Amino acid sequence: MIERGAVAAAAVRTSHALDGRVPARDGRYGSPDPELDTLWQALGDIADPELPISLIDLGLIRDVRRSGADVAVDVTFTASACPCMEFIMLDIRERLLREPGVERVTVHDVWDPPWGRDSMTRQGRDRLRSFGVSA
Repeated sequence: MIERGAVAAAAVRTSHALDGRVPARDGRYGSPDPELDTLWQALGDIADPELPISLIDLGLIRDVRRSGADVAVDVTFTASACPCMEFIMLDIRERLLREPGVERVTVHDVWDPPWGRDSMTRQGRDRLRSFGVSA
């Protein structure tokens, strides 16, 4: 486990602001339950540490569940050796703990189905192309 101070210091070096545009909603990444949908929207505030693209637009968030004050998030990564896994998991926890009534956040890394470009939203693919990355 990475020391919290080290994560905070690295986050300063790698943080990217999202452009503030309200992203187009992708039906795969949300919920008809307003309480859960609020959590999905909060996760859309988190940028990937390497590129200014939200975790939602990258298709990294697979599921969000809530039971009272407990929230569980399933997240996948673009590669099993992703050097930012701990940063991303910490960002998820910290962001969701700011939501009303959320007291505990558990983040599970999942690998099935594997991440692929089809996991991304259209906006995510467009943003990657704007940075010169084929998507």
